[in-house]
Amino acid sequence: MAKSRSLHWQEPATAPCTVCNGSGEWSGMFSTGPCANCDGTGLVGEDGEPLELRELLPMMRRQRDRQRDRLYRLWQTPGVQEAVQAHRQRRIEEGQEWERQQRKRLRGG
Repeated sequence: MAKSRSLHWQEPATAPCTVCNGSGEWSGMFSTGPCANCDGTGLVGEDGEPLELRELLPMMRRQRDRQRDRLYRLWQTPGVQEAVQAHRQRRIEEGQEWERQQRKRLRGG
């Protein structure tokens, strides 16, 4: 019995959406939202038509997995965890200082 589809999935040829310029969002005067032309992905087929869901989901999953792997490798780089922790501590201290300044300003000092 012959297989109806190949065993190896190939990512479809894509182009940036012309409606949202590949951002996946439209911007109105008062709000933004997902682009209806590309279903919020920023990608359309080479013909300019939205990709079918059966083509889009595996492609988006692969992109997600690649980004997750990249983030994991970055997190394992020596010094990154310490730098992130130091940055978080600085942000906490800046927030505390801002709160002190606001309290002082409200008291008239």
